[in-house]
Amino acid sequence: MRFQHTIMAAAAALAALIVVPLAATPAAAATPTTSDTVGDNSFSGRMDIGWRIQPYRLDPIQITLKDTATDGYAIGTRLITYGENGRIIWKMRTIPSGQDTATWTTYAAPGGYINYAYFEVCKIKASTGVIASCWSSKVMNAPFDDSSVSHFQG
Repeated sequence: MRFQHTIMAAAAALAALIVVPLAATPAAAATPTTSDTVGDNSFSGRMDIGWRIQPYRLDPIQITLKDTATDGYAIGTRLITYGENGRIIWKMRTIPSGQDTATWTTYAAPGGYINYAYFEVCKIKASTGVIASCWSSKVMNAPFDDSSVSHFQG
């Protein structure tokens, strides 16, 4: 009986030694992220942008659009990046007809260093598809120190 208790105690001590260091280790691969929300009481758009260096890309980009007004306008959003390959205006994403909320997960890999990014949330006349107005997010820079990286100065 005493032998059995000794084995159980040794097993418990060994398990504690293995589990505690694993639980105390921080997540090693967390992607640095910047976020912003643009909108008012009738619409909103949000992007959570993950920044990666090797290779330069924004990944993942989590997009959420909401349209709560029945005013004849659709809501769309588009990412704008500026870096080594100049200014790039990415594809407009709009809420599908009949929905009030839509979400996407995507990425942007412009080929080269990304100096900054921001997004626009636009009201689009549903009957014509013409952009009526847009609101811009804050300008988002990489949330890490990249001063040692040789890149485009723009």
